[in-house]
Amino acid sequence: MGAAEKAAHKNGGAQVNQGGRPRTDLGLLLDALFYRLRNAGPWRDLPERFGPYSTIHGWHSRWAKEGLWFKILEVFTRRVRGPVRLVDGTHILVHQCAANPAGGAATQAMGKTRGGRNTKLMALTDAQGRLVNTALIEGQAYEGRHVVNLIRAGCNLRIVGDKGFDDDKLRDTLRALGHQPCFPTKKNRKHQVRIPKKLYRTRYRVENFFCRLKRWGCTATRRDKLAQNFLSLIHFAAVIDWLRS
Repeated sequence: MGAAEKAAHKNGGAQVNQGGRPRTDLGLLLDALFYRLRNAGPWRDLPERFGPYSTIHGWHSRWAKEGLWFKILEVFTRRVRGPVRLVDGTHILVHQCAANPAGGAATQAMGKTRGGRNTKLMALTDAQGRLVNTALIEGQAYEGRHVVNLIRAGCNLRIVGDKGFDDDKLRDTLRALGHQPCFPTKKNRKHQVRIPKKLYRTRYRVENFFCRLKRWGCTATRRDKLAQNFLSLIHFAAVIDWLRS
């Protein structure tokens, strides 16, 4: 019997007010995160039925710092079978409410391109297009430099990507790690590299993942200043995508 139950027993069964903050309803908290993921509004615009917006944002920031949704995502990725991994990147426009974060845009994975301020999402998926690992980089950054960081050590994989990864140094690095790159070469190269076309045709599934991801308002346009918080929302959406697969 806990302290609250003992106090209630002495008081004839009546509940005793212990003081302090009221406990947050976990179900209501998840509903609030799902609502914002879908509608992409400011935290202050959350409906009153979810409670104080500061409480919801506080829990979201805490879970983002602890990497809660990524840990749950890792549980799903243990079910992945087969050596095929699909890699690609996509641009995500940064909303004006997320611009000019403390410490500078570069520290929060924001960059400038012809389309304006944006961030780039790197994704590594399985052969079915379900997220395995991801990273946020600046919008103008070269994607090939971040492929190795997405791959876990100790496994021999077949990495499939588009012509944007046509880089001899990247191929040599992946082969040295025991992986087999499957990147088509550009037409202006003197020496063309042959790839298994049947394997390359599966690359569209990572594009399909981006399409499913950007159906959510909060992941189609970045509204979070901190890269940590925005990446947590992406992991949250990826967990939902795994549950639906």
